[in-house]
Amino acid sequence: MDVQIRKIAWGAPSNIVAYHSTKVGGHSTGIFKSSNMSLDVGDNPKNVKKNRDSFSKQLNLLNNPVFMKQIHSSTIRKVTKPNENLVCDSCYTSVPGLPLAVLSADCLPILISSTDGKKIGVIHAGWRGLSNDIIQKFIKRFAVNVKDIVVWIGPSINPENYIVREDVFNKLSSLSTKYFSKTKEMGAWYLDLKYVAKVILKDLGVKKIFLENLCTYDNADIFYSYRRENQTGRIATIIWIDSNDN
Repeated sequence: MDVQIRKIAWGAPSNIVAYHSTKVGGHSTGIFKSSNMSLDVGDNPKNVKKNRDSFSKQLNLLNNPVFMKQIHSSTIRKVTKPNENLVCDSCYTSVPGLPLAVLSADCLPILISSTDGKKIGVIHAGWRGLSNDIIQKFIKRFAVNVKDIVVWIGPSINPENYIVREDVFNKLSSLSTKYFSKTKEMGAWYLDLKYVAKVILKDLGVKKIFLENLCTYDNADIFYSYRRENQTGRIATIIWIDSNDN
């Protein structure tokens, strides 16, 4: 069964194409049932390859998507050709027909495009990446005027399901305490990852921001969630510049 994919509707130029997968369909079994896209979570690599191939074939991609080996860093790479050994949590390209992929369960999958449709990028951002300024570093490396950038923030865990402790609070509260709301438990807070990213982008001057409000924790039928299941799969979000667009 083919991996289920959904087209992303956002404010990007017409030549920028983006889709994300769900956990429906595919070939993974057990705790990874059934469309896991990650090679780094313990799933059978043969099943992951079948899932990735299903994604690519449905979209008639000219090149295999560039999948990052994500390590919760703030490392950003420029990509000019297909690469299977990219260790980072963000990358960008201006090469038409070269898809970039970001894997996620509860963390933020972020897509970026220039409004002229000539440059794209992806970011994987959890609390570690956000506290290490991955968004700020990306915008600087992307080298596009912030007024000419459009951003999509994808499905991730919503704050009512994301409780963090003092270690996370201490790192992110130095940026702002407005990202947090108190729980009934001492030393525990709800954290709104989407809001953190949105505020950072707005503070940088980015105005065109689109949010997908679906919660990965709540929607167990279509999304994986690390907080819900601990060891689990990842969906993929893919973006590319359509070389055939006129």
